[in-house]
Amino acid sequence: MDIMVDAAPQAPAVRHQMRFEGSGGEYFKIWIVNLALSIVTLGIFSAWAKVRSKRYFYGNTYIGEHNFDYHADPIRILIGRAIAFVALLSYSLASTFAPLLAALLAIGFFFAMPWLVNAALRFNARNSSYRNIRFNFVGAYGDAFRVYIGWAFLLGLTLFTTYPLAKRARIRFNIDNHRFGGQPFNVEITGRALYSIYAIGLVIFLGFVIGATVIAGALGTIAGASVGTAAKSTGMGAFSIWHILILVLFAFIPLVLVPFVGTKVFNLAASGTTLAERFHFESSLSPLYMTWLAFSNLLLMLVTLGLFYPWARVRTTRYTSSHFAVTGDADIGSFTSELVAAQGAIGEEVANFFDVDIGF
Repeated sequence: MDIMVDAAPQAPAVRHQMRFEGSGGEYFKIWIVNLALSIVTLGIFSAWAKVRSKRYFYGNTYIGEHNFDYHADPIRILIGRAIAFVALLSYSLASTFAPLLAALLAIGFFFAMPWLVNAALRFNARNSSYRNIRFNFVGAYGDAFRVYIGWAFLLGLTLFTTYPLAKRARIRFNIDNHRFGGQPFNVEITGRALYSIYAIGLVIFLGFVIGATVIAGALGTIAGASVGTAAKSTGMGAFSIWHILILVLFAFIPLVLVPFVGTKVFNLAASGTTLAERFHFESSLSPLYMTWLAFSNLLLMLVTLGLFYPWARVRTTRYTSSHFAVTGDADIGSFTSELVAAQGAIGEEVANFFDVDIGF
């Protein structure tokens, strides 16, 4: 006779909310010192400035009761920037005095770009940690070449109609090759979902173009009717006013389109990501509110001549953190304890010599 054995009850999922505890006033003190010292040192201190800023934001970003850490050595960042500066300077000089050499350098940069992308992603991942466990990035050169170079060629051949698929390839490459304590991240995202998002973006774009053209045309006609006789004879008054108006109106397109579409893509990618098949990520950012944040931050920075930047960055980080969470079938503390026990000495590795950060 068969004996029926009830399966052990599955532990309820635990939701870990991310939060940011920094403030604009605190970050302003760091930012203003960073800015002053970077100017005084002709940009050399900017490497230290980047590390100080990242450590502040990482250190004030929490999941549960623990915060993130950033461990990068500013010297490594300075070396990466020096390499980028020398490369760009060499190409500029070669373009002027040795066109053939410039062509060879351009070819070299073309093939080096996937390696640079991998090196920068590895550098950032390996210098980031949570509960003393390092992240990592294991992307291969061939995969980076396919994603960043191969898809770029395909976009040209398909007149950018495959852009959502190219975006999905980059998202997969970036997320699937990240590790946390040796455990893999994985993202599931469909091309149909991305096409839907970019279709909405296209409708918004066309709506803005048509609306801006109609409004600018109407205002330009009114302005043209009120210009003096001399301006009317040449047509320059109305012509100039019309172009200024349409440029101003068109400037609003990226202010609305970029954060709106970017937020929807981020929500889709984040909510489709898992870690070690035990934790699921979720993002519930509002595209409309993110658009308002981007617009209001820009407006306030213009009004304050850039001094509002620290508060703009903090308010954006606080909002995005408050709408991001990790849900798992076990307490995150026990999971990280397992990783600490498993990684051993490997966890002490920071970054390879050839991993650099060339970002400014």
